[in-house]
Amino acid sequence: MMPAQSFPFTVRLLGFGLQEAVAFDTAFAARQGRGCGYVRLEDDNLQDPDLHIAAASNLGALAALAHWRPSELRPALLVGQPAVQLDYPRIEAPFSWDALFELLDRLIERRADALSRLEAADVVTVAERRRRPRPDIDLTDPAEYERLRSAIPTNGAVLVIDRNSASRDYLSELLARQRTPVLWAGDEVTAVELCRSIPMAVVLINTSTPGIDPYRLCWGIKEKDSPVRTTVILLLGKPEEYDRQQARYVGVEGFLNKPIANHHLVAVLKKYLPDTR
Repeated sequence: MMPAQSFPFTVRLLGFGLQEAVAFDTAFAARQGRGCGYVRLEDDNLQDPDLHIAAASNLGALAALAHWRPSELRPALLVGQPAVQLDYPRIEAPFSWDALFELLDRLIERRADALSRLEAADVVTVAERRRRPRPDIDLTDPAEYERLRSAIPTNGAVLVIDRNSASRDYLSELLARQRTPVLWAGDEVTAVELCRSIPMAVVLINTSTPGIDPYRLCWGIKEKDSPVRTTVILLLGKPEEYDRQQARYVGVEGFLNKPIANHHLVAVLKKYLPDTR
């Protein structure tokens, strides 16, 4: 879950079929190392995209696009001719990949300019430093659970399932502004016990953690009587590791690919965290 140095721009496709999605994947992969890099987000990937590409002839796609409210910061591109006039950049279908990438690159340049203007106006801010010590736990002492329960807001904390506590420390820094406690567990038994003892708003499961079956763990976490709705998110090395059918059966909300940029991770978590202001 540690940050990487660079990331391709993420694209959410709306209204395209499976074969068309595969064609985009192939074109994105072939362009690696030449100009801006792009990668398609899978349907269950919870990360917010950098831009949308929508099939203009698909009314459902246009409705979904309106829900996302495209802007200079998160631009949208229409492919084809819409039934109504829309104020989005558009490319005719069929198109050449070179023409598509040229247009995408221009949209990304405009996005960068918009971000620069916001940063210059101090609208985009960096995360502040931690204002209070992180909560910690002694997993061998049940009395510590009671102490934590009284210290954590009733609307929940964040639990990280990973091989060591470094991810907890890293995430605590990122969530300092939200003032959300971040806890850690390295095995399934400890994770379930913590969730039974302490309200958890979000549980992040690193699927590469030894001895962890993420779907079995999610099932154990969800089987508890708590007024707090716990969101379970899987952290995957590869999207093909995600079993959509099993995930939906046990109640997994979705997944994020590792590594993920800090701002994307925080943006996703803020959707599921209680308002602590």
